Amino acid sequence: MTPLLRASAAHVFVADIGAPSLDHIDQHHLSRVLRLRDNEIVTASDGQGQWRTCRFSKNEITPESEVVSVPAPARRLAVAIVPIKGDRTESAVEKLVELGIHEIIILLATDHGVVRWDAQRRVHHLERLQRVARGAAMQSRRVWLPILTGPTLLADVLLRPGAAVAEPGGRSIDDRDHIIVIGPEGGFSAAELALASTTVSLGDQILRADTAAAAAATLMVAHGER
Repeated sequence: MTPLLRASAAHVFVADIGAPSLDHIDQHHLSRVLRLRDNEIVTASDGQGQWRTCRFSKNEITPESEVVSVPAPARRLAVAIVPIKGDRTESAVEKLVELGIHEIIILLATDHGVVRWDAQRRVHHLERLQRVARGAAMQSRRVWLPILTGPTLLADVLLRPGAAVAEPGGRSIDDRDHIIVIGPEGGFSAAELALASTTVSLGDQILRADTAAAAAATLMVAHGER
């Protein structure tokens, strides 16, 4: 991350990086929540790798720099999770975005999964998670917005190249792993585990599902940086 991104008073996503403007939600966030003052520097991104510095004044932003383009990551990392009780799905998504995961896959209910989204509420849940992911990307100054997909069948995720299930006794995470699949609190059933060609270990402890997601993300990102 460049010093300009890190040092900006806030980071926002805009529809047009050539002529950036704030929507009413971001206007409220910058002026009322963050309490930015006129002339503070804000960075704006289109979420597709382009960004620039802007000056905040009277609830709007004015471009200050040329547009900078950041290439898409060569190694895209994903974590698949089953919906978790309470607000812990949102917490997991937030942490995955902040840690640098590029795709978050929400799984359809598994054999031992407790949370089951009905069809009527599914769209609402996904929209809420999209907002959480966007907010976390703003907080962490990302210029490539993460992708949030699903709900998806476990079997379909495990067919993708580089997919592995987090399970005690598995091998260590390495650069072959691009998608780590996290089970529900009760774990995957024997039939579901039989679908996995690869299992990876997150350590000896029994982790909550949201903790396991963050641990998997940390290990993948750290391995990639090495």
